[in-house]
Amino acid sequence: MKYFAIPAALLALLLALSLWNAAALRRDIEPWRDALSKAAEASARGDWDAAARTAAAVRGAWEARHPYYHLVTAHDELDAADALFAQAESYAAAREGVEFRAALAQLDAQLRVVAEMQALTLKNVL
Repeated sequence: MKYFAIPAALLALLLALSLWNAAALRRDIEPWRDALSKAAEASARGDWDAAARTAAAVRGAWEARHPYYHLVTAHDELDAADALFAQAESYAAAREGVEFRAALAQLDAQLRVVAEMQALTLKNVL
């Protein structure tokens, strides 16, 4: 019985850490997705300064958490999000409304994918 207790405790610890990690990513990413939608709304109103500031603030928060994300998630998904951040910033600088909002929509979807990849779901387990 004692041979079973240590592996079971380790598995329980790993499960708890996995659940905590998924919640932490979701907690980080949800406010960023909300901010990106506000940036899209600001660009639609023609307030490019607010749109660019908001997008830059989200990217700054993303960059601050980037080292942790590189430890716990797929690098390809992170690289795709980085490319979309850069794309959105270039469209904001050029004041390309339709392209900026399209890049933000793609970025929103990519951030959702990053968070979903860490969730404990049947799809992820299988």
